[in-house]
Amino acid sequence: MFATWKKRLTAVGVMTGVLILGSLSGPRHLMAQVRWALVRDADNAGRNAFHTTVQVGFGTGLVGVPVPAGKRLVIDYTSIHGNAVGNGGAIVPTILYESFLNGSGQVNYYISPVQMDPTVDQWRASEKVAIYADSLSIGVGYAGAVPLTLSFAVDISGHLIDMP
Repeated sequence: MFATWKKRLTAVGVMTGVLILGSLSGPRHLMAQVRWALVRDADNAGRNAFHTTVQVGFGTGLVGVPVPAGKRLVIDYTSIHGNAVGNGGAIVPTILYESFLNGSGQVNYYISPVQMDPTVDQWRASEKVAIYADSLSIGVGYAGAVPLTLSFAVDISGHLIDMP
């Protein structure tokens, strides 16, 4: 509770300082400084940027992504690249994101990469997403022929937010 009051008193002190200094520099500068003080985001997501790469493959199961205690991961963007080779038939690989919030049941998100060229076993996908997780695991699955090779790197970019 003391921390909350301290933040409020600090904010009042900053605003008072801005108004005093701004009044000395003229009305136009005063309004610019007041707007800055009013819209400033003290919990800017950029201060807690998060980026990692997870390797997933056929038979490896789910791979956990460490989320620090007291934080929530917000994934803003994901990129997938890898190989999928079948044994006599078409393969449709899928990347699974398994998210848990507040100890509740999981929510699954699926992204299917596309093959870059029918003669090459390279697959890619990039998407802007909004996935929230207190706990996160990533895996790979497929439809169609049983793969000989199924291996992907999953890049995650986002930020961490503080949880009360």
